Amino acid sequence: MKIISIFPFIFLLATLSLSAQTFEIRKKDSIDSKILGETRHFKIILPSTYEQYSKIKYPVLYILDGDFLIQSTSGIVEYMSKTGQIPEMIQVYILNTDRTRDFTPTHTDKNYEGKIDSSLEKSGGGKNFLDFLNNELVQYIDKNYRTNSFNMLVGRSFGGLIGGFDYLQEKTELNSYLLIDPSFWWNEQITVKLAENVLYKVIENKRMYISSSDNFEFSNYIEKMRNSQVSFFEKIKNKNNDHTKIKIEIFEQNTHGTVTIPSLYNGLVFLFENYFLAGMKYRSADEIINHFAQFSDNNGAEFTPLEGMINWLASVQNEKDSSQALKLYELNVNNYPKSINALLTLAEQYEHLNMTEKAVEKYTDILKIDGGNKKAIERIEQLKN
Repeated sequence: MKIISIFPFIFLLATLSLSAQTFEIRKKDSIDSKILGETRHFKIILPSTYEQYSKIKYPVLYILDGDFLIQSTSGIVEYMSKTGQIPEMIQVYILNTDRTRDFTPTHTDKNYEGKIDSSLEKSGGGKNFLDFLNNELVQYIDKNYRTNSFNMLVGRSFGGLIGGFDYLQEKTELNSYLLIDPSFWWNEQITVKLAENVLYKVIENKRMYISSSDNFEFSNYIEKMRNSQVSFFEKIKNKNNDHTKIKIEIFEQNTHGTVTIPSLYNGLVFLFENYFLAGMKYRSADEIINHFAQFSDNNGAEFTPLEGMINWLASVQNEKDSSQALKLYELNVNNYPKSINALLTLAEQYEHLNMTEKAVEKYTDILKIDGGNKKAIERIEQLKN
């Protein structure tokens, strides 16, 4: 367990990323859910490279309270993916209809203080909601978009509660969970009690990040909230789980309302903890290639390194070993076969290494995509003469 305070730079990160974002909401979509008996609306944000790279498959981030979290989450995801901390991903923001009904796994009419609360009358529909999420929405996204089967869930408060409940289920389409100040106090800590009996095989391949807000000095409700969160975490930890796959962080200087931003950032860093290769510019091409291949194997899904990042690393390698740089340029063309930039840099590298026939071949591939490409036409003419 780690207790930390909010870093001001995280707020700056979110602000800057939102002001400079280049993504677009691809569309507002909906499903007529047979399970829920209602139409469910959601918004989809695609990576900026989605249309350009038709071969690449992407992980999917499902966000509960989508109407509330879309700005903060999308800005952070955009910034972190562009800087190579996390991979690019498809984002699905699920809009609410009846939040209390959908995000509570059991029914109770008693609130946090143990008092009868009429607003909880429809609580307890969480199992149906998860059925919709796993068996209708995820299936729809997989059918209509290029996904790599790595699915994550972001939920805050009640959304974190239902996320924790899904984490304990054997049948789920989700791999990783980012739970922001989850309401594990619900119904006499029913989800915590379920964690006591969950089988290790159910959770061994899942990742989970939990954040917790407030401190005992200033909050009048923290005891039940914090104790339930810590208890849930400890019960999972005691299952002899791989402790590198679970984490809880306590933000004492943040409230239930303000803990979202730091939780999103730190949670994504944790869920993709081994994605970024430290000292990457000093690594060999083989180390870089093997790193991303190993990350994909470990997570049971294909994660393709960003073209721009690999291109930059290849240019760094060129200063010390041209053959190592060549491996990276070839990797880019293999991953992004229709990228003019990837083909061009590989062709130039072949020229640099006096591999004329292969250079001509790649320039020719460029003309198959862009018949009027002046650079390719000029280089083919010069290399053949």
